[in-house]
Amino acid sequence: MGFIPRDLPPAARRFAHTKPPQPKVFLFMTTALFPIKFESTYRAEDSSEEELSPPSGLCFSSAGHLLLADDFNHRVQVYDSQFNLLHSFGSKGKEPGQFQYPKGIAVDAEGNIYVADCWNHRVQKFDSKGNPLLTFGSCGDAKGELNEPYDILLEPSGNLVVVERYNHRIQFFDPQGVSLGWVGDRGTVLEEQLAELQGTPANLLAPLLFEFPTSIAKDSQGNYFITDSGNHRVRKFSSQWQEILSFGEMGTKEGQFQYPQCVSIAPNDLLYVADLNNERVQVFSPFGQFLFAIDEANSGQAFEAPCLTAIDLKGCLHIGCTFDTRIFKYLIPLVSQKTLTESLLSNPAHIFYQALSLEQENDNSKALTALEKTLALFNDNGKTSPNLKMNALLQLSRLSAKGTPIIDTTFGLACNAAEEQLEEARNNALKCFLSWQEVVAKFTVLLHEEQRKIVKDPDGIRDFNRDLHIAEQEDKKFYRLTRNEFYCYRKTIQQFSQFICNLVESRLPETQIKPLNEVLLRQTGETLNLMKEYFGEKEKSEESMVQLLGESQGEKDKLSAFLTQFYSNCRIMDLQQHLQFELQSHWFNLRTLAQNTPTNVSLENLAGKMSGDPSAFENVLKILIGFHEDWLAYPQLEQQFLNALDIFSGIPSLDETVSTKNLTLADFSPISYDSENLDFAEILEALKAEASPLNKKNEGLVWGQDEFQFPGFPEHKEELAHCALKLMEIQATYQEKSRELIQQLEELSQNRKDLDIQLKQTNVEDKVSPITINDNIAIVQFQINLIRRMVMSLDINQSLNLHRLVLAGAFLFLENNAPEDPEPRQFFNSFNDHLSERDQQIREISQSRKEKTFKLAELAGQAKERASEYKISEISDSIKIEDEVERVKIDLDRLEFEFQRNSRIKNILDKLAEFLGSRPTSEEGPKTSFRESRILEKAGAEIGQTLAPQGIHYNRDGDLLVADYENHRVYSYSQKGSYQFHFGGWGSAPTCLQYPVHLSTDSENSIYVIDEMNREIKKFDRCGNFLLQFGRGDFGPIFSLSVDAQDNMWVAESEHNRIRVFDGQGKVQRTLSAHLQEPVSIYCLPDGAYLVGDRSKSLLKHFDAQGNLIRETEKASLGVDEIYFLAWHPSHGIFGSDFWNSQIIHFNNQLEVQSVYHKPGRRAGQLGKVGGLSIFNDQLAVANFDGGKVQIFDLST
Repeated sequence: MGFIPRDLPPAARRFAHTKPPQPKVFLFMTTALFPIKFESTYRAEDSSEEELSPPSGLCFSSAGHLLLADDFNHRVQVYDSQFNLLHSFGSKGKEPGQFQYPKGIAVDAEGNIYVADCWNHRVQKFDSKGNPLLTFGSCGDAKGELNEPYDILLEPSGNLVVVERYNHRIQFFDPQGVSLGWVGDRGTVLEEQLAELQGTPANLLAPLLFEFPTSIAKDSQGNYFITDSGNHRVRKFSSQWQEILSFGEMGTKEGQFQYPQCVSIAPNDLLYVADLNNERVQVFSPFGQFLFAIDEANSGQAFEAPCLTAIDLKGCLHIGCTFDTRIFKYLIPLVSQKTLTESLLSNPAHIFYQALSLEQENDNSKALTALEKTLALFNDNGKTSPNLKMNALLQLSRLSAKGTPIIDTTFGLACNAAEEQLEEARNNALKCFLSWQEVVAKFTVLLHEEQRKIVKDPDGIRDFNRDLHIAEQEDKKFYRLTRNEFYCYRKTIQQFSQFICNLVESRLPETQIKPLNEVLLRQTGETLNLMKEYFGEKEKSEESMVQLLGESQGEKDKLSAFLTQFYSNCRIMDLQQHLQFELQSHWFNLRTLAQNTPTNVSLENLAGKMSGDPSAFENVLKILIGFHEDWLAYPQLEQQFLNALDIFSGIPSLDETVSTKNLTLADFSPISYDSENLDFAEILEALKAEASPLNKKNEGLVWGQDEFQFPGFPEHKEELAHCALKLMEIQATYQEKSRELIQQLEELSQNRKDLDIQLKQTNVEDKVSPITINDNIAIVQFQINLIRRMVMSLDINQSLNLHRLVLAGAFLFLENNAPEDPEPRQFFNSFNDHLSERDQQIREISQSRKEKTFKLAELAGQAKERASEYKISEISDSIKIEDEVERVKIDLDRLEFEFQRNSRIKNILDKLAEFLGSRPTSEEGPKTSFRESRILEKAGAEIGQTLAPQGIHYNRDGDLLVADYENHRVYSYSQKGSYQFHFGGWGSAPTCLQYPVHLSTDSENSIYVIDEMNREIKKFDRCGNFLLQFGRGDFGPIFSLSVDAQDNMWVAESEHNRIRVFDGQGKVQRTLSAHLQEPVSIYCLPDGAYLVGDRSKSLLKHFDAQGNLIRETEKASLGVDEIYFLAWHPSHGIFGSDFWNSQIIHFNNQLEVQSVYHKPGRRAGQLGKVGGLSIFNDQLAVANFDGGKVQIFDLST
């Protein structure tokens, strides 16, 4: 039987399916573990003088009365506890008190009744007698509008949670019916998976996707459960609407669903789910374990298409069906979870349920005992689901992180099981991928044959190509299968990473750290080997592709061969995306291990090798080079590797000189820009050196982990000076070649965009053009990939030249520490000029990036305005705006590339400048010591997702709160950097955030967050539970807030040129505007004074507690922009972030500039766009927005 909507009204259809009344019987179900007793039926069709319809909503009042939505009679019936009809109210219509197919019902403590008036798209409130009190909602999808409200949950606060079936969302209302926002949007499980695999932003596809949600229930822990009917699953959310778990899929097996319609929760938190088309009610633990089912076979009652469940005050279960007027009543087990789980020892899932319930009760030692039994059963039971295994392993790691000691035997079993699960998921994905490759190869041959016929005779009549159709269907089938396996693989990677991360942070004994490290090394090495193998296969095919492309003019066979290999390589790159996701997770965990147990790691671990392996990094560097054509994946992968390299290199036990190199003049010869002779050892040497200081040691130099000697240097001083000048001169050649390649790349990218437009505009009757355009797209994309690799290879060679240049300059400087000879002096003059030019270029690029970003925001606003007006006459304007947006994006991409490239060059040159004792003019004056001690990133279940930190703030306990701007969440980390919790997420509900830009805390550690998109401030308690919101419609753009010593909140409002002060409830206390010019940042000092950054000529202003301007600092000659974020410390002074110039300005408490820390880049101690700043003790936390991390700098040194 297919899905049957309950709101289709034909009575004939309804009663044709209604079965004859069954005799009243009492039957115990045939299970000792779950004694379910059928007690009775009531509300039979012949029990009333009125015509009855099947129920569409059930609810019990505090008095024990049953309220029932009589669907097709458009009324609500009220029965007493003996199921005698007391009264009913409602009729068909749209007036207050009338209904059109009422659904869910809720009753408050005063007996007021709330009804989801489904086809009137509203909710109605009645008193206990059925008299109308309130109506809210109308048809639509805007805030406050409803589309088929299907169920209602009443909160203790009086707020209502409404499930909207046709808006596919959950909307929240206050007691007066005013909407507080919503969560969710329409989407399928497949769309969710694709969004995660492709990294789709939350603002384009909200993470909470529903397909016809139908009911809601809440357990004793405050968690919500939603039946996501069209996706055949039940979803569990925390009180903050963070998804905890999802269980179920389409099918007929235990734990599977066919349109789950209703969920009810018993006093012991067991879930009873009406599984509509499977004609049963399934029972689950609150953690998602299937326990048993109520169906015709074990209840003796034939109920067809159950659609409703409800639990009365005595704990009895009531079931309503789609085609039956009767209600079925059952006595169900009401024993506590503890008693229930103690009897569930039959299988791993039940024992795992016991472990979870014990952990919930904080009985961690007994929970561990249950888990040990579960793990033992895994080895004896080969049929255990992978999901159950990983969840059990995750619980074990959580218990370890909470301080529960795990014996070595259990630890070993857990590590082996986790490793097996990861390998199984990876092997399943690879197997499916290879099968897909074989299927695609057959399909491609047939497709190209068919396309040749079309091109040759476009108007010819051809027979249906059955073989091609079958091959195409197979291709689609294996594409879907492969996507699903990739998704499962990725989820397993995240679970494995979370398992490892929890264990690493548990301060394990030595006997457990070693096997854990061995697991990581094996899996890192295996992943790298697989990636190397697939890149090798791709590289071989590309050698023939270049030849085929050159010979394919007019030869369809050679073009077909080229295209076949091109698309095969595209699929290989797709596979590599998932393998590199695993590699990144291993690097993250190796970094975490290095920071927690530095004596157990070595640099070679990053390559899956043991210490001392000379070839360790060749595979890593080859993998990085293999991703050079992918300008989305490569920066992220390289950043993860460089983060790991910097952390490992900074460990004292690893930060010792490991090799000595005796240099000759040949080591200072310039490398040609087109050289393909890559020396992997030298590349690694240069990478390590980039984040390390250059120092003198005896007669030589130490840089990175290498000591350099130049025997006989005094005799070769002139030759070395000549080499140094050549190395300096070749920089101009590299600059010119880089410009040429970037220009070619922009032209090809524009060609690609033009071809995409042509493809969209082809006539549907034109059979030939789509074929030739798609062929040209493939050719152009191949050329783009080649140019991208040439650009990146150019960068590698230039970095090696710069490494040689710095060493040459340092050795020249060592000679008497005063270069007086002409050639050395010429070199140093040229060097200083070049360094100044680079610094100026970076600042100019930064300004251009800022202007283009603002331009893009302006165009986006124009496009949104045009779209809202729906004027046909302005379509051409909209197209022009879209074209302009594309041009600005291309400019921004180019500027970002130039910024990163120039920053890298400058930072390498800075090593020599610092060695010489000179600095750029912007860093003259008193110096500030910035030493990066650690970084914070996303971890565990969110491995692979990039952090986008904007505002950050230490609370009074030293916990660091991070506003993740582009992921719309706030994360909390402990003082030691361990992840604690998060809240928020995209949406319009009170608990949700849209682009959180800054935050602060009060004396109780309550959290105030600026929601940039909605231009409002939300207040949460210290655990992230929503408290209140204010300011929407009142604020303009706001970026900064600060809480003073009296817990008042200060907000800088640039558009309104004011600072307003609010109390903890959001009520205005003061408004300040004197001496301000578009204030963008605010910081409250302990004595009542405050600091302001605005858009005037002043960089920073200091006001006393009465609002008098005490002092200010001018921007002139400092090379800085507006200060968007501020931090203060009584001993260390004031720090301000210059977001667009990637720098931090340090002031003393008299507002005198101490230094400008301008080190743009991606390595340790270097900065991207600088977001929020916060200080706790001597630790300065810095939000590195485009670096995807929070950097912690130790100011004590």
